[in-house]
Amino acid sequence: MEWKLTREPLASLEMDAIIVFHANEGKSVQGVAREVDEALGFRISNLIAAGEISGDFAEVTDMHNWGKIPAGRVFVVGLGDEGKLELHSFKNAVATAARAAKHKKVKSLGIDCPSFMIERYNSVDVIQSIVEGIELGSYQHHSYKSEDKSESLEEIRVFGDQVKDSAFAAGVERGRIFARATNFARYLVHEPANFMTPEALADHARAIAEKRGIELDILTEDRLRELGMNALLSVAEGSANRPRMIVLSYKGAPESDDVIGLVGKGVTFDSGGLQLKPGKGMGEMKDDMGGAAAVLAAMDAIGELRPHSNVIAVIPACENMTGSRAFRPGDVIRSFSGKTIEVHHTDAEGRLILADAIAYAKHLGATRLVDIATLTGGVVVALGHVASGLMSNDAQWAEEVKKAARIAGERVWELPMYEEYEQYVDSEIADVKNDAGSTASCIQGGLFLRRFAEPVPWVHLDIAGTVTAPEEKGIFVKGATGTGVRTLIQLAICRG
Repeated sequence: MEWKLTREPLASLEMDAIIVFHANEGKSVQGVAREVDEALGFRISNLIAAGEISGDFAEVTDMHNWGKIPAGRVFVVGLGDEGKLELHSFKNAVATAARAAKHKKVKSLGIDCPSFMIERYNSVDVIQSIVEGIELGSYQHHSYKSEDKSESLEEIRVFGDQVKDSAFAAGVERGRIFARATNFARYLVHEPANFMTPEALADHARAIAEKRGIELDILTEDRLRELGMNALLSVAEGSANRPRMIVLSYKGAPESDDVIGLVGKGVTFDSGGLQLKPGKGMGEMKDDMGGAAAVLAAMDAIGELRPHSNVIAVIPACENMTGSRAFRPGDVIRSFSGKTIEVHHTDAEGRLILADAIAYAKHLGATRLVDIATLTGGVVVALGHVASGLMSNDAQWAEEVKKAARIAGERVWELPMYEEYEQYVDSEIADVKNDAGSTASCIQGGLFLRRFAEPVPWVHLDIAGTVTAPEEKGIFVKGATGTGVRTLIQLAICRG
């Protein structure tokens, strides 16, 4: 997709389509939309007067040009209440319009950069939002069909008479990197489990390390056994595809001892183990490596952006299957940290592999941690598909992660970790148990992981509800979302 800044009026651009904006409290069109309206013989105004264009948020009205302007068609996009419009909602409106344009097989597209948004925020952030909106909203999952019928936008011209060339270049660069990383995570999660094995995930990490010039270490089975990574190994025992522990290290601030540890759950397929999941929906369990995908994609972007921060990524990758060597309910496992774990349920496997990964990130020098995982169905019950669950042992670190999420436009919500909940992870025969039933199940997962993170400041992000989208909406296409990627990138930038 080629991006250009233009100061030529949108009404004079020879493009397949142009996008203008209208707020629902406005009785008449304003700014660039007004210029286009006049060129069209006030057809936009007439539709507003007739109630056919309301300006409601993300409403898209597709209009022909009637031979009045060079552009083939005009998309009028509603922004809702202009006074309440934020960058993330503006991005969603842009994404909705981009998808509408793509469905009409538009190749070249002109879009207005609203002056009121620049005044409220700044040119770089608004341009970044436009870029992310278009590149995320027009994304299409690849398929394995013999005939590829995918369509794509090729040329985008942004009208911004208040936007400096340098600001435009900065916004485009950052927007494209954030969007490309998110779409890369979408690709990884969307891949079938027979292709996206632990080994394949490690191959993607190798390609990132080579491309970005960052350090890579891939721990295979022999090294895992030498180190005592028995929690990861136990989950992997039932599968023919052998586990990997993937470590990527970016040193953007070598003079600093501060190191962010990103840990991503990489269960490339989760059958539930011996306590097998129901058949309905099991095909979706290829997405149980969404945390790993987010961390890998974030490291790719961090390696490109080169922020002034140090980041270690640790990704435990395996399958949870039902072979003759599969781990069992009632087993006790001695983890890498030395803590013992009582297995109550084999489908609570993610926290087992994360236990070893979190402890290993600490061992490698991480001074603060974020783990991201499709950990529990309970978080879907609590928060649906809108927000990811957040838990932490450190209020200040939690606020930093929340701030990064707000800037990135990703929703998170903190859940309590009161001491009264600890009973759910206490074991009579081991240091900790991995499951205590459905009561407060997502909090149980966080409490379990906290035992392995302490005393290091730590945040847990449960993305089981946000890793996929049930329908097209805003920047999301149906299916894998790439959630968490932009938050993790922004966190590395903010720490720099």
